[in-house]
Amino acid sequence: MMSSSSKASPWIQPESAHPQTGLKVLNSLTKSKVPFVPREGNYVSWYGCGPTVYDSAHMGHACNYVTFDIIRRIMEDYLGYDMNVVMNITDIDDKVILRARQKHLLKEYSAKIEGLSEQLVGEVSLAFVEFINKQVGEFVEIKLGRKLTSESEWKEFATAIDFGKDPAFVASDLKAPMHYNTAKTTFEALAVARMKLKSGQAGKTEASALIAGAEDVLSQWLDRKYGTDVTDQRIFQDLASYWEKEFLDDMDALNVRRPHVMTRVSEFISEIVQFIQRIIDNGYAYEADGSVYFSVKEFDGKNGHFYAKLRPSAKGNTKLLADGEGSLGKEALGKRDQGDFALWKRSKPGEPRWASPWGEGRPGWHIECSVMASEILGQQIDIHTGGVDLEFPHHDNEMSQSEACFENHQWVNYFMHSGHLHIEGQKMSKSLKNFITIKEVLKKYTARQIRMLFLFSQWSAPLYFDSESMEEAVAVEKLLSNFFTNATAILRDARERPAEKEPRRRTLAPELELLEALKDTQAQVHQALLDSFDTPTAMRAIQDIVSRTNIYLQRGRDRIDPQVIQAVAEYVTRIMRVFGMANESPAHAVGWGPSSSSESSQGAADRESTLLPVARVLSDFRDAVRELALSGGDKQSLLKLCDKLRDQDLPSLGIVIDDHGDGRALVKIADPEELQRERERQEAKAAELLEIKQRKAQEAEEKRQARIAKSKQPPQEMFRTPEMRELYSEWDERGIPTKDKAGEELTKSKLKKLAKEYEAQKKLYEKYIQSQEAYLQYSSIAARALRRVVKPELQNEIAKREGMHIKVAKWENGKSGASAPASTIETRAKAEH
Repeated sequence: MMSSSSKASPWIQPESAHPQTGLKVLNSLTKSKVPFVPREGNYVSWYGCGPTVYDSAHMGHACNYVTFDIIRRIMEDYLGYDMNVVMNITDIDDKVILRARQKHLLKEYSAKIEGLSEQLVGEVSLAFVEFINKQVGEFVEIKLGRKLTSESEWKEFATAIDFGKDPAFVASDLKAPMHYNTAKTTFEALAVARMKLKSGQAGKTEASALIAGAEDVLSQWLDRKYGTDVTDQRIFQDLASYWEKEFLDDMDALNVRRPHVMTRVSEFISEIVQFIQRIIDNGYAYEADGSVYFSVKEFDGKNGHFYAKLRPSAKGNTKLLADGEGSLGKEALGKRDQGDFALWKRSKPGEPRWASPWGEGRPGWHIECSVMASEILGQQIDIHTGGVDLEFPHHDNEMSQSEACFENHQWVNYFMHSGHLHIEGQKMSKSLKNFITIKEVLKKYTARQIRMLFLFSQWSAPLYFDSESMEEAVAVEKLLSNFFTNATAILRDARERPAEKEPRRRTLAPELELLEALKDTQAQVHQALLDSFDTPTAMRAIQDIVSRTNIYLQRGRDRIDPQVIQAVAEYVTRIMRVFGMANESPAHAVGWGPSSSSESSQGAADRESTLLPVARVLSDFRDAVRELALSGGDKQSLLKLCDKLRDQDLPSLGIVIDDHGDGRALVKIADPEELQRERERQEAKAAELLEIKQRKAQEAEEKRQARIAKSKQPPQEMFRTPEMRELYSEWDERGIPTKDKAGEELTKSKLKKLAKEYEAQKKLYEKYIQSQEAYLQYSSIAARALRRVVKPELQNEIAKREGMHIKVAKWENGKSGASAPASTIETRAKAEH
């Protein structure tokens, strides 16, 4: 059967006599959903592009690997396919080489520095100037008319580009803002270092601070000077091994299943050499100056082959092709055509090297995946996965060189690409330093909450990671957690409750309706998962059945059927387990299962360590109740103790007491860490709301005080302040300006505007005078009233202070612009006191 996304590049629908599940997948080769048919019965071969290990794993990695982990689990645990999943580790790559060299050289450089010195500052300054000219040199010449020659010219350039905000500068290169921030950080570190030197603070600590602040700039400078001297291959291996372990630890923390087979490029060098030789023998590659290049011209359209099947429109895109060759491969010699790409790169000084028929060198990026996938899975693969940014040139080049080697026409049957990750509205890019590491995110959210976010997004669509979307994910997790704890408590309560003396039928209309709703949910989830793993639709169906069941639970324990609750809870648990949300647990268990921390360790603990914390809480509660009873405490105090036990003490142990209308509380067991996190979230939210309220109150008070201060100013003085005298030179009898500073007559519109402001101030001032007169009247009445009730010896003091107060108020109501004397201010203070 033939189908095609374009006339030039047909896709062949696999066929099989084996019964199929009905699964359809969005295939990047056809840009449409097509039936999924494995090549060999129920066996599915899957190759997933792994990480290039040179730095911390970030949320872009999480987006890709958690997304495809969910799909893998659906295929393995729900649809029952027999999977063989292979993932590579790219430990030979331009990024690995550069980072390893730079880290090594910076470490060596730092070790030789004994303290802060003019030489160190000078070298960092030189590195700084070279960095600016290399990264944004063209824009420097546009703005300054020359290259940057010294560090002191930085301020001039920074001002010229509006401190990195100039639209033309931002648009000149996606990395321009990043380069500006790197330069700014280095410049500030240099300024601090010079001040330290001047003050005599020139120790190792000050030197280390400068090196840390200029790390990116300095490491690049060192690499340009000494990078070719690095010859020890262990430097590259050690860096890759370190970050590989970090990556795998992060995947474990996210509950991503390990692949069945994990490969490393460095372990497949001989196989890569043999693979390249076959491509040369087949006429699709050529050697030039110790490197080997794939000839797109000799392949595309020859012998039934097609190049750029995934993204035909990108064919010939020199920028994307150059990015695919890596930063160390841009000066390739002997390449016949710009569209050709490296299969084997001749190693330059400072690069790792292996022997080959073409001389010492290293593999190109694209060939690595082709060889490792084919060595493990054979000449044709069912599924190949990766991020959408790898479509071209990486995956297109992988397919071309593999089909050139095997002389077949469909190396991969189903290509699946996860969507871009957007962080706070911007597309994530590690090269732009717009990324968040997995470890950073896990400090704020749990792995389950992160996975929940991915479940509510189509796996092939862009995914938006921001505080709002995460709050929605947290809310859904809370809904399910509450449902599981309620269901578990009800089922336990039903098991422990004495048998009823008179059996009665429990499955009535409400129960039948809920069971029918469960059947509909199961059908909706099944169809959604067969429809290219539509987890958002599946999750909405799960939410709906949980909400329906929660409504049913409101009937009360005596009017519900625990068996129906168990049926719903077990199904929801099963789907959550399929999605990787719930941990492995017994078949009929309900809920998230034991966590890796508190619950699992608690299950293995001895009787004393399990019961002692609960016993302590109950003992403290008993002591408090006993003391209250002996001291004759009231009922309200007793209820407060009960509330503290319910809301604070027991939840810290993972025990939740849920009060019910029938007078009997329902006891629920939950993860204490989850309860603590929820409590912290609520407290943080309450604190945030309080802060907002206080800020608004403060702003309102400041505005009120400003209005009061303004109202005290007579209108005839408002345009005669020192600030206004800088603007105007003449005023009329009301104090309204008539001429500007230069002696020119003001325009009619300006005069009209000033007159309007004058009238507004006049009204404000009149209200202030009225309020003062009312205050004087009130003060006199209050003083006379006090004289009637106070001792005779205090009456003279009251009269004296009343006179002071009136004197001050009368002075304030006068028209004089003079300042109040200090004695008058003191008098007012005493009077108010």
